[in-house]
Amino acid sequence: MVWFKNLILNPLLKSSSLSSSSSSSLHKVKPTFSTSTYSILTCLSRYTTDVSSASSLSPQVVQGSGLGPTKAGEKPRVVVLGSGWAGCRLMKDLDTSIYDVVCVSPRNHMVFTPLLASTCVGTLEFRSVAEPIGRIQPAISREPGSYFFLGNCTGIDADKHLVNCETVTDGLDTLHPWNFKISYDKLVIALGAEASTFGIHGVKENAIFLREVHHAQEIRRKLLLNLMLSDMPGITEDEKCRLLHCVVVGGGPTGVEFSGELSDFIIRDVHQTYAHIKDYIHVTLIEVWGILVQLKPRIRVPNNISNYFKLTAVVKSSQANEILSSFDDRLRRYATKQLQKSGVHLVRGVVKDVQSQKLILNDGTEVPYGLLVWSTGVGPSPLVKSLDLQKSPGGR
Repeated sequence: MVWFKNLILNPLLKSSSLSSSSSSSLHKVKPTFSTSTYSILTCLSRYTTDVSSASSLSPQVVQGSGLGPTKAGEKPRVVVLGSGWAGCRLMKDLDTSIYDVVCVSPRNHMVFTPLLASTCVGTLEFRSVAEPIGRIQPAISREPGSYFFLGNCTGIDADKHLVNCETVTDGLDTLHPWNFKISYDKLVIALGAEASTFGIHGVKENAIFLREVHHAQEIRRKLLLNLMLSDMPGITEDEKCRLLHCVVVGGGPTGVEFSGELSDFIIRDVHQTYAHIKDYIHVTLIEVWGILVQLKPRIRVPNNISNYFKLTAVVKSSQANEILSSFDDRLRRYATKQLQKSGVHLVRGVVKDVQSQKLILNDGTEVPYGLLVWSTGVGPSPLVKSLDLQKSPGGR
């Protein structure tokens, strides 16, 4: 199976093979890359500043280091926080003959998020949806006053035109992160958003979001592992159903797209390659804030799965209770029809609690799962929340 072969050979899953010499020169990448170098440059998406498990290695750095204010005769410095759609678009169009550009971001590439769901099942490879910052704005690689810094912004001093940052490190037997400062003439805050959990217990600990390359890698790894485990001797019928139950929470574009990709993968690949378990794997899409309803799938589902949904089916006509609620009514009906044809269970309900092997709805219904993907919308990042600046009604 192509996606399984790609999983084994994919160099992006071997981020630990990066040498210290290559990681120390990430902000000076060349504007052209070989295939292997391109893969390495797009793999830095899962880094953390958590040093609880790190060794006692301390970097030899100059305290208070960074970029000072620009001097007379130098080009004004534009500091861009973030490497998402807005930040990369601005950097691409920025006239570097007039400005120096400095980008600070915990990832050194831009992710084409609409196609991220396709990488979870091998339809696309990870490097197909990631573009290095050095390609988007080559001045970062070659101009003496332009840089890319792998780090997080921890604070902004608008009065002093100063950005406080912290380096991003691996977190396992590596250097502790350190702080540095960057003076700016113009500042672009393009930090994007983070997934909304609505304060529901257990979401961050047990669910997988779908916003970064490493999220797609984790989903692919988890899906493959569950397929392997479910075919092992000694697995009970109930446990096999749980392992192969993929639950997607959120009926927006990301949730619907991923559910469709996953159902296509099941029909085209799992049914041919995993004949022993093909009738056990299934997908459930939960649209939150509505009334729970189960739609009958087209493909055969084990009888005991009905125990997962002992509910009274009540359907509201309110647009807020439909998948893709912000889209035209015809598109919503079409998407619903296509998902039903693919065998996806459509469920409406309010998630109350998320545990390691099941989630609980507000009416007490328990929904066991082997893979849980959370896609219920986004909200402002913690740094944006903390800024004393004018914001939109949504806090962004």
